[in-house]
Amino acid sequence: MTGERPSRGWSLAVYLAAFAAVLALPPMMFAAIATWRFATAEAQRLESAAIQRNAELVRLIDAVVSARIGVLEALATSPAIDSADYARFDRQARSLSEQGMAIRLRDPEGNILVDTGLSVGVPLGQLSLIEPHHRALSQMEPVVTNLFTSRRDAKPWVGIISPAVREGRPRYLITTAFDPRYFAAMLARSGIEAPYFASLVDRNGVIIARSEAHEQSVGQRLPGFDLASGPSGTWSGFNPSGVLVSGFYQRSTVSGWMVTMGVDQTALRAPLVRSLWLLGGVGAALLLVSAVLALGLVRRLKSASTSLTDAAEAVIRGGLTAVPQTPVTEVNHVGRAFAEVSRRLSDQAAALETANRGLEQRVEERTRALALSEARYRLLAEAISDIVLLRSQETATIEYISPAVSRVLGYDPAELIGRPRPDLIHPDDLEELKRVNRTVSPEAPHALSIHRMRHRDGHWVWVQNAYTLLPATSESEAKILAVIRDDTERQLSEAKLQQGNAALKQFSAIVSHDLQAPLRHIAMFAEMLQAHVDGSSPESAEYVRRISASVERMMRLIRSLVAYTAVAYAEVKSDGVDLNQVMADAMALLEGEIRDSGATISLFNLPRISGDADLLVHLFQNLIANALKYRSEAPPLVKIRARRTGQLWEIAVEDNGIGIDPQYAERVFEIFKRLHRDESRYPGMGVGLALARRIVESHNGEIGLDPSYSQGARIVLTLPARDVRRSSGRVGDADGHA
Repeated sequence: MTGERPSRGWSLAVYLAAFAAVLALPPMMFAAIATWRFATAEAQRLESAAIQRNAELVRLIDAVVSARIGVLEALATSPAIDSADYARFDRQARSLSEQGMAIRLRDPEGNILVDTGLSVGVPLGQLSLIEPHHRALSQMEPVVTNLFTSRRDAKPWVGIISPAVREGRPRYLITTAFDPRYFAAMLARSGIEAPYFASLVDRNGVIIARSEAHEQSVGQRLPGFDLASGPSGTWSGFNPSGVLVSGFYQRSTVSGWMVTMGVDQTALRAPLVRSLWLLGGVGAALLLVSAVLALGLVRRLKSASTSLTDAAEAVIRGGLTAVPQTPVTEVNHVGRAFAEVSRRLSDQAAALETANRGLEQRVEERTRALALSEARYRLLAEAISDIVLLRSQETATIEYISPAVSRVLGYDPAELIGRPRPDLIHPDDLEELKRVNRTVSPEAPHALSIHRMRHRDGHWVWVQNAYTLLPATSESEAKILAVIRDDTERQLSEAKLQQGNAALKQFSAIVSHDLQAPLRHIAMFAEMLQAHVDGSSPESAEYVRRISASVERMMRLIRSLVAYTAVAYAEVKSDGVDLNQVMADAMALLEGEIRDSGATISLFNLPRISGDADLLVHLFQNLIANALKYRSEAPPLVKIRARRTGQLWEIAVEDNGIGIDPQYAERVFEIFKRLHRDESRYPGMGVGLALARRIVESHNGEIGLDPSYSQGARIVLTLPARDVRRSSGRVGDADGHA
């Protein structure tokens, strides 16, 4: 404005210092590059040492395991086995005790024949075979186990199992075990110490031995194991001691175990930190020199600057100015320009006045257009049947609410405008409404909610709310635009549906009790009748037998219906569920069937999802039992694998059984539908797959038969990766207002 001095900018000294700093930039950049290369080379040296030590440990452990395998394979050729001279074999095995080996010989049924870990003459007993034993028998090759807990002394061990093969089939199993402390001592002898950390883990990622805190770490799962894919590579994260490391891993080709070597990232960064401090000192010195040079130049330019300032102030006052005479030619040129500027300013003032009048006219037109637009939107908001509400995000004060509030809630709009109304929200919905509202932000500006609001006459109305965050502008704070719809009728329908489900469960229980009671009487009288007609009338005896069989089938049908109803209409929980644990529980329930059928069940890439653990155990128990039931002549082989597809996990259950004709792909999932009438060979009532479909659908997934799979049957199902529960959360503001 006229009469005011313009604000002063930065001093010329600052600009000159900046110029000097720019001149100093190339040497600083060169120093930075050299520093970076030095620090990088130092970090690479530490990493290379870690990789080399990791490879050496793998070779050392492979040598130990290979030596033990060689000993077991040599014992497997002993003539004492062929002649069943177990005492002689015991003497041969005990001769290896100097090497610290305890040898155990057992037959394929699990009977222990020789155990050098016990004194001679001590009863040996029998231990059931576990999965590695079965694998050694089926593959007829030595097997190195994962970490396991001994059934004898409850201590952790790893073992080697070698079959003694005769005439193309395994006749015996010879085993030996390592105490994990053996490998821990091996790591210690390798001289591994900070900043290096080494771990030996089995194929499941469970720690066998560590170079630090071995006793506290053995048996724990190695952090970052899931990041280690392939035979070798790198990973980054916290190790079991809580130290942030850069890790290098390599898998053993002999045992399948993995050796990982971590380097403390603090040690990796230390050379870089020291170099940065040195670089900062050099930079500060260069900047100081630049400032001193700038000060000297400013003193020489000060007089020229003063003359130029006087000329500029004269132009500001509207007067003419003389051309300044200074030792700086460029300043004199600027002074002449000021004289020309003063002449042109008067011409520009007139032009500015004209432009100002045009601008005022356009502002008036824009104001009229905005008023018309506001009237149109207000008319639209007041015409629709839903409530339209505008409120402050910060204070929840209602700034506008459409007349539809009178129809839905019975209030006059004037009663609600100008103040927040938390009392309109049902107390049971208020806290959840506050929690969900805190998630509304510019990054997530939209939200939905379902909750109850108080009607003017006191009863509660269910409503659906759709919220949109209107960001703050320079003229107004952030606001929430809400569209509120009466949802009472739909909520009542859902309540009736839940009541129907409850009635169905009650009906199932009544049917189960009331039908089974007369059936038990019929069965009892059939037995009594059987006693009277046995031997006297073969035809009557056959009739009685058919009556008993029909009664038994009817009772099994009723029990199957009750079991289906109990699971199909159960309330679905939503917890974090590890499918590996689900499979373990399902296979434990089927342990007898798996053992009797000689089945092998393999799991691949099973995730952690959100769902009901009990229902999921029931689901996979049915699918695995189905694969075992409809098996072919070959031992059952069941593979369960998972892969991520968008927001879903696709899980496939494959078997090598008799398969399912694709034309029955839909029928097999219907309750009480069976493809095989021979219940003596394939017992069951046709409930398993129907129940599986009901459980998958209760988790918002799908299940079906893969018709392209021809090696048996392949059931494919999907489960959501996120929470499956319908949210009762209702979105509102931080104070719980709609």
